[in-house]
Amino acid sequence: MRKFINSLPNLGERLDRVDDRMRQARRHLDRQVEEALIPLDLQEDFSISELKGDVMLVSRDDDLHNKVRDLLWSEGYGCDLPERTSEAIGMLKMLRYRMVIADCTRRARSRLFEYVKRYQPYVKIITIVSNHGQAREAMRLGSYSFLMGRNFDPEQLRTCLMSSLKLKHEVCWLLSHGERCNRSCIDGFESDKDFRDVG
Repeated sequence: MRKFINSLPNLGERLDRVDDRMRQARRHLDRQVEEALIPLDLQEDFSISELKGDVMLVSRDDDLHNKVRDLLWSEGYGCDLPERTSEAIGMLKMLRYRMVIADCTRRARSRLFEYVKRYQPYVKIITIVSNHGQAREAMRLGSYSFLMGRNFDPEQLRTCLMSSLKLKHEVCWLLSHGERCNRSCIDGFESDKDFRDVG
């Protein structure tokens, strides 16, 4: 009898672990269903005709929205403004984008990097980061380039747009090698091969 009583707590611990795993599995499944429905939700809320395509900025910051949208419009690019990573992935499923500008100052957005790398590797990502550690991680995950902080110099974003979208460079060679942006990619119109030859 004593053996049976001693085994009960162990059984209870096992049931607790199973319950935890079930809760995690339900949350994961709920998130997958929610993400699968996002394109339909977006069509309900905006309709495809309201979305611009071209470039999107993933951020909740209104000041950043205005700063980036105005610059993109001045360069002739449309701009959509999803606030969450899941919305951004939904938009990528609906329309053809050339670039994503991801505000990672407060959120990592690793799912966005994973989605682009797996399904749409032609989409360039410019990451807004708050420190050099985040910048290195963003470049490792496949970012084209990065901008330091939300108060970044708009001219650096303009340089990245021209370098990546017009000159079609694969990655910002300078930032990927730990150097500062000096606009040489557009001032001298170097190709990726030119940068590799110099390195």
